[in-house]
Amino acid sequence: YNFLSDNAMMLLSVLNIIGMAYVFMMNGSNILERAKSMFYHGKQSNPYTDRTHITKICNLLLYLQLFFYCSIIAFGDMQYSTPYYVGKTPYIVLAAFYLLAAIALLAKRVLYDLYNATLFSEEVAREWRQSYFFTIKLSGFILFPLVVCIIFIKDFSKTYYTIYLIFALLIYTAVVISSAIKIIFKKKCFYLDIFLYLCALELLPIAILWRTIHVINAFLIIKF
Repeated sequence: YNFLSDNAMMLLSVLNIIGMAYVFMMNGSNILERAKSMFYHGKQSNPYTDRTHITKICNLLLYLQLFFYCSIIAFGDMQYSTPYYVGKTPYIVLAAFYLLAAIALLAKRVLYDLYNATLFSEEVAREWRQSYFFTIKLSGFILFPLVVCIIFIKDFSKTYYTIYLIFALLIYTAVVISSAIKIIFKKKCFYLDIFLYLCALELLPIAILWRTIHVINAFLIIKF
């Protein structure tokens, strides 16, 4: 299976680019201001004021982009191990991974709300939620180069795939840790607390998600 020969996937890729162009046209300056506020959070009382508002449709498009990219990346991993079976059922595989990404984000939202409500004040929990999920939405742009390589470069090297995926994960983790220190651990910065917090709510869910991808991989091979 090759993305370049699939007109439907090329159309989805073009629609995604158009959607992101619309996002930057409508809320580009607000996204930039909010991204900047992630680095100087301590210098202002509320980094998420109306001037950094992002419309609902733009938020939705950012999430749809992320789900699309996650499905492509998971699909690419499956192609490395079982290209024959992927070629037989590409749309089923992509749809399964797309749905998995959406469910994982919803589960993470519920998990974070329940966990943070018991640990932090309502104001801190709300501010951390806004910062955290904004970081998740921005992670789609970090994954963009990898997705482009998977789609447009035939037989893209698995080594480069793995290296870039680790690189993207490290950047994401660094931003999350930085935001956590500035928002929820700014008064008492105990690094062990940060480590345990992120292990419970970040590393463990990522490991479970990656394992689920491989379970879906095995199921589709047997089923189809």
